[in-house]
Amino acid sequence: MKNIYFSLWLSLVSLAVFSQDIELYTQFNGHYDYTAIGNTLNDAENNETQSTSCTILTSASASLSLLPTQNITAAYLYWAGSGTGDFSVKLNNQSITADRTFAYTLNFSGQSFPFFAAFTDVTTQVTTTGNGTYTLSDLDLTNVIPTYCYNATNFAGWSIIIIYEDASLPLNQVSVYDGLQGVHATVNNLQIVLDNLNVVDNIGAKIGFLAWEGDEGLAINETLRINGNILSTPLNPANNAFNGTNSYTGMSNLYNMDLDVYDIENNINIGDTSAIIELTSGDGINGDFIMINNVVTVLNSEVPNPSPIINAVITDCGSRDILIDYTITNNNCTGILPAGTQIDFYANTSWVGQTSTQNDIPIDGSETYTYTLNIPQNIPDSFTLELIVNKDLNGNSIIPETNEDDNIAVKNVALKILKIAKTPVDIIQCDDSSNDGISSYNFTENYHLVLGNQTSLDASFYASLNDAENANNPIPDYTDYLTNNLPQVIYIRIYDEADPSCYRITSFMIDLYYQPTATPIPDQHICLGISETPLAYSLAINEQQIIDNQPDIAVRFFQNQTDAEANLNHIQEVMLDEQSLTIYYRVENNLHPACYAIASFKLSSYRGTLTTLPPLTTCNEGKKIGTYKLTEIENYLPEGNYLYFETKALAVSQFIVNITNPESYTNIKKLDEIYIRSYENDPTNIDYCGEFYKVSLITEKCPPRIPQGFSPNTDGVNDTFFISGLYDIFEDFHLKIFSRYGTLIYEGWNHTQAWDGTSNRGLLNQGEELPTGTYFYVLDTKDAKFGTYKGWVYLNR
Repeated sequence: MKNIYFSLWLSLVSLAVFSQDIELYTQFNGHYDYTAIGNTLNDAENNETQSTSCTILTSASASLSLLPTQNITAAYLYWAGSGTGDFSVKLNNQSITADRTFAYTLNFSGQSFPFFAAFTDVTTQVTTTGNGTYTLSDLDLTNVIPTYCYNATNFAGWSIIIIYEDASLPLNQVSVYDGLQGVHATVNNLQIVLDNLNVVDNIGAKIGFLAWEGDEGLAINETLRINGNILSTPLNPANNAFNGTNSYTGMSNLYNMDLDVYDIENNINIGDTSAIIELTSGDGINGDFIMINNVVTVLNSEVPNPSPIINAVITDCGSRDILIDYTITNNNCTGILPAGTQIDFYANTSWVGQTSTQNDIPIDGSETYTYTLNIPQNIPDSFTLELIVNKDLNGNSIIPETNEDDNIAVKNVALKILKIAKTPVDIIQCDDSSNDGISSYNFTENYHLVLGNQTSLDASFYASLNDAENANNPIPDYTDYLTNNLPQVIYIRIYDEADPSCYRITSFMIDLYYQPTATPIPDQHICLGISETPLAYSLAINEQQIIDNQPDIAVRFFQNQTDAEANLNHIQEVMLDEQSLTIYYRVENNLHPACYAIASFKLSSYRGTLTTLPPLTTCNEGKKIGTYKLTEIENYLPEGNYLYFETKALAVSQFIVNITNPESYTNIKKLDEIYIRSYENDPTNIDYCGEFYKVSLITEKCPPRIPQGFSPNTDGVNDTFFISGLYDIFEDFHLKIFSRYGTLIYEGWNHTQAWDGTSNRGLLNQGEELPTGTYFYVLDTKDAKFGTYKGWVYLNR
């Protein structure tokens, strides 16, 4: 509704409307009819008396009661209200999300008043539930409604359109149109064109509306017309069509919602393919605000339903012509399929031919035809044949029909150009030890593969495609073909012995690959160092010696000859523990691993000795981290070459030196010990064990280094009173700073930042920057060995 003064306001300003046109959503053809249920969420009429407050419900119920003969085909839920929308609701406690949404907006005097509607297909839920009570809930507009209250445009509600089939019904066409369009005081005329109709009999014709926001108490020039004729019922007077009524239940308290149906037998004519709905409201100043959400028409109709069936496809050897035996049916329809209905043929989605039906096909009738079709050369020999009826080349229906989704029949077709039983295999061989690039090939396997068990066919082999096409120069002995022209394509001509001109050609590849040599490597003796556990030895260090500049070669290592031959369970390392092993290695061509050679070598290992040296001690730099000059330990060692390692495992590995700065080594890992190994000339010589040494690393507390002054001027230099050797070393220390008058101005501990010249004690000066001057400190290390330090520090701003 629009109250009077709201209508006057609209008449004084420029007003714009945004909406979505009512259009056809879907149609049902057959023994169909429909009904509708629904309810409003308004608890009273919205009108001019609601000037300051109003309420809205969040749920409402309605009942469905169909006859046993009425079987549900489809059910569509619509809900709507004031505001931009709530598109997640529940139907009988089942969560529903909108499939489609609609919007209608009034803009005036710089303000926008949006309204919404939503749609979801609930066929499955309603079919399962059947008759009973349906409750829509969680449609919560309580925060939105107050904005619309002052002009009485606050509303919400829901409805379900139920399409059902009943064999006792006449053949009807049920059409569902939806969108969101409206009228009001200043835009007081709306025309909706309902198209896609096919009226053959107007007896029993009816039309239903789902409308929102109509007000029983406001009816100014409010009419509903179809094809120029005013519609009315006892519930819906001619001058107040949208007045909060439900034609299905007889209710007149469906506040601000209309769920109405009208008899239109005398308002629509046989042969009509469209109808015009006209809605008026208002006189340019005052009027009721009404929005149409959906329109449903039920009309007797005559609509066919062409559907094709491919019965058989007949092909001839060597021909690209096929004979198609097919049937066109006209089932599940309400009208005759006329003669001349277009039929198109497609091969792999490419259009290849067209014909049409010869005679009228009655309801539930059919006709069978044959059609000869030539398949173009660009279509493969095996393809998908599609027969499509009543569609133009853009996929649009030519004549109206009941179901546009069953107009296609599909069949896989293979032309009898000739059949290759199985694809021939490429023949890849390894060269002999000479690697001269010459080899002999036997094509017997491919001969049997391409022919399979076909008894009337034969095959011959050719060195070129031209020879194969013309049957010239066949290879005389396909069991022993000697060549050095590699790689090479060999062509096979499969032909009918009774008609050699009917043939098909396929091919395979022959090639020859380099035969690798397994270069011998000497037996190896590995030093295990001082580790008491086995040493992981990477076999990859031998790869380059084994490959020995051979092209495209890969090496894999195995623990036994059987695995090497089968190329299974290859290993990358072995664990050495003073033992002797035989390692097998397989050298294979990367491009063709079937070309390989196998050899082996022995791998033995032994251990060295470990000596413990005096410990190294340094000052704790915090959290037990210290810096050591590791090379000082060489004073206890014989003259020689030494490497330094952080762990025993690294020392034993002999290949990873991770202490590269022994002159100044910071023990950030807080290691308790490090290891040293001697070597002769080459530190990676795995045959030389050398001597191993262990050195303990000790950090100890040293006296803290207290500066005499600092300058907190944020220049990045001496900005704090930082005491070296204190933090994270004397973890319980307590530092106090006093002014020269003895006033405590700062206290610090291990967890606080160094003093930056700012007071953190005192009620009046806490957090203030202290002036330049001399301050007295008391540092209690809380360590009996170091005690307390006292002195003066100069703060210079």
